[in-house]
Amino acid sequence: MKILIKFLFILIAYLSFSNTYAAEEQYYKIGVFDYAHQTDMMVINKKNVTDNTININYLGDLTQIYDLMIMGDIDESYTLDNEGGIKNREEYALYISTGFQKKLNPSERIYIIPSFSVGFYNEFNRGKDMGFPIEFKSEIELNFETKNNFIFGVTYNHISNADIGSTNPGSDSIMIGFRYKTN
Repeated sequence: MKILIKFLFILIAYLSFSNTYAAEEQYYKIGVFDYAHQTDMMVINKKNVTDNTININYLGDLTQIYDLMIMGDIDESYTLDNEGGIKNREEYALYISTGFQKKLNPSERIYIIPSFSVGFYNEFNRGKDMGFPIEFKSEIELNFETKNNFIFGVTYNHISNADIGSTNPGSDSIMIGFRYKTN
């Protein structure tokens, strides 16, 4: 089962970030993963927004997105291992997802973007155990576009397995993002 999950993880990663689709927009974000708990790893996020849309009654047009989150933490405070030696605590994790977003424009230069996605989460070297490799992410962004087409904003997201795993600790992340709009 673990081999199948890792294979699916690699396949989705390859398909999500290969050039098989035209990315209309790319956002880069940096922040803190799971800030409300003891994990608080640094996160780097790349979000690709495609030109694929679907129309759902009462929601309107939703745009397809792909997300890659890389989390890591090297704790400078040293701890004792089982043999009494001193060692660093290192945590790493990866989350790859795809989903849909809705862009709302309350004004000409302000965007509110809620999104929902499903993806695969994998922790490495004592990263946070989320209870199951399939995780769901709900996210909200508040972006501001300057007069010179630079977009920056703040993002909050919650990742959870919706109780389909052995445990469901969930995580809350906050990030700042930026993009230079060329079109």
